[in-house]
Amino acid sequence: MEENFDLLAQSRANYYTKGSPVQFVKVELLKGDVSGDVAVCLSFKNISGEPITGLVVTFKCKDRSGGIVCQDQFYYQDLDAANGQVFGADDAVYISQTPIGSVEVDLGQAYLANGTAIDLTRYPRVRLPAPKKLPAELARKLGERTHKEGLSVVPQVLDEGWYCACGAFHPREEEGVWCSECGSDRILLQNTLSSLLQAGKAAPATDDQPTRMAPPVRPEEPTRAVPPLGGAAQQNYTPAPQAAPGEELGYDDSDVLLAPPSRAAQPARQEPRRAAEPARQPYAAARRYEPEEEEYPQEEDPRDVIAGQIIRWAPPITGVLCAVIAVIGFFMAR
Repeated sequence: MEENFDLLAQSRANYYTKGSPVQFVKVELLKGDVSGDVAVCLSFKNISGEPITGLVVTFKCKDRSGGIVCQDQFYYQDLDAANGQVFGADDAVYISQTPIGSVEVDLGQAYLANGTAIDLTRYPRVRLPAPKKLPAELARKLGERTHKEGLSVVPQVLDEGWYCACGAFHPREEEGVWCSECGSDRILLQNTLSSLLQAGKAAPATDDQPTRMAPPVRPEEPTRAVPPLGGAAQQNYTPAPQAAPGEELGYDDSDVLLAPPSRAAQPARQEPRRAAEPARQPYAAARRYEPEEEEYPQEEDPRDVIAGQIIRWAPPITGVLCAVIAVIGFFMAR
């Protein structure tokens, strides 16, 4: 009776075997649609330059409590796995009637098409960092751009190799930029993801509120005229204005101060004026206390008189001498 098996669960290897021509890829658990049995299938990949014709592995199946339910060897025969090809998923290494919790796999021996047998137990395992999960919406857009399905992790380059977006790890021994499982190009994946991240950046938030004007730190006040210091002598005086005929003009000797206006406009307040006083004549007090200067006769210096005479008569005498000299020169020339 033929039975179909559907995928129940799968798990990729969290390590790679450094230097080995064969790499363990993943384990898949398939459930029969009739019996309900669980089939354990393993996948491997050839990264050598020669085709692989046979492979021997050791596996150990455990239940969900950690107990071993099966430990055995399996021999893959009549293979023709070329470089980069994944093989082994079509063969079930074990069929269990109880749920399987975990599976451990050890590489044994590989047989190449040229008849060479390679011992795979001498290659060390190197644990890999867990791949970064892509957000669901970003994974969907990346799949639409690249026309690929199952892209769920961030493509990234590590020291040991690189992760494809499908989750496949490619060690450095596997040359090339193409994924052997989904066929994606590593550089194209990274560029596409970068463009999606840049396009998905949120626009900067804008403030819809109107701009608020902050009040000034100091209130603006009109300029105040500061009165002169008491006791200081005033140098400049404004002439007293002339009164109109029949009108008396008074003076206010009080200091003047322009006070700042209040917030509400108020009529100007007038200071009470003193009773009119007779007009004061400026400088009257100054002339009253000015001491009278006495005049003393001054004697003239005789040298000043002689110098004054010389300054007075020197120009005409010089002119006469020049004229005489010119006349004498004229007659002597003839």
